[in-house]
Formats: sequence, structure tokens, C-alpha cells
Amino acid sequence: MPSSGRTHRPAVGAGHGRGPGVHRVADREGSSPHLSYDPAADAAARYPDWVICSVDLGGVIPEVLSRSRRVILLERDHPPAQRRSSLAHALAHLDLGHAETPSGWFEQREEVEAEDLAARRLIPLPALARALAWSREPDEVARELGVDDAMLTLRQSRMATDERRRLRRMLARSDRATWVNR
Repeated sequence: MPSSGRTHRPAVGAGHGRGPGVHRVADREGSSPHLSYDPAADAAARYPDWVICSVDLGGVIPEVLSRSRRVILLERDHPPAQRRSSLAHALAHLDLGHAETPSGWFEQREEVEAEDLAARRLIPLPALARALAWSREPDEVARELGVDDAMLTLRQSRMATDERRRLRRMLARSDRATWVNR
């Protein structure tokens, strides 16, 4: 499967996370109570010594992860849903134990693994079923789930056969419930 194009470079320079306009995402526990997975709360709970900041990355890459500096930088000009997806993706790399190559990039296999884990965390089947029961328009479904369009597309395209069956059953129940409640 093709990658969503997410790339990672090591953080450079000292003092990231200290400049104006930069906030510590990890300090905002519970910032998305209506969403099933909150990567900011997850980072605060499991990586409290990491600095997670929104900075100008030039709009080219969504996030930068540096294990040695314990820093995750997110592109500040990206919409909140994309930053949420990017943070979940970076945390997936940490949780999967991925290490940068000497060039500073992750291997393609590791990118795919991190994308899959982030997508499953951000979009569990029951949440996807609820969103699809509300709308079948991809941009509306993504907005309802608090993810970017790329993350939704990735989740749907990599869904296993048994997940597709379960999703169809959930949607069928939802359609029946909607019909009965009219």
C-alpha cells in the first residue's frame, strides 16, 4: 500500500518548544473528550518528559520526531485535525520502537506500521460506524472523527475483511435503528 506521504526528520537545534507561539501539547490533557483517542492526553500520560510543540516546519512535512532530544514538532499551520493525526502518527512510531535510519528518515515498512496504528487508534470501528451513520461524505466523516482526510482514507483502505464485515453489521443495525425511531 502506498504511504500517506508522512515523513520524519530529526529535530535540529536547541531550544525547540521555547519560542513565541509554541505551546506544549502534552500539557493539554483531555482536550478532546468527545473523541475516542486523544493523542495529546496519551502523550501527557505516557511521555510526560517529551516536549511536543507546534512550530513552523515550512508546510512541507507534518511532524518531526527526535528520540534523542525527546521532541515532537508539529506543523503549526496545519488544521487541528491534521495536527491530531500527525501526533498520533508520531506516538505510534514511539510505541512501535521505530528508530530513525542514519539519514534521519524511517523505513517505508515502519511508516506503514505507524500509519496503521495511528489510524486504528484515532478511528475505532464503532466511531467510524457512528460517523458513517450520520454522513457518507468523506470530508464530513473525517470532521466528525476529528481526523484529516488522509487518515480517514488510510483507515478505510487498509481495513481487514473481518473489520469490513463488522462495520457493515454495525451500519445495518444503525440503519434499522434510524428507521424504527422515525
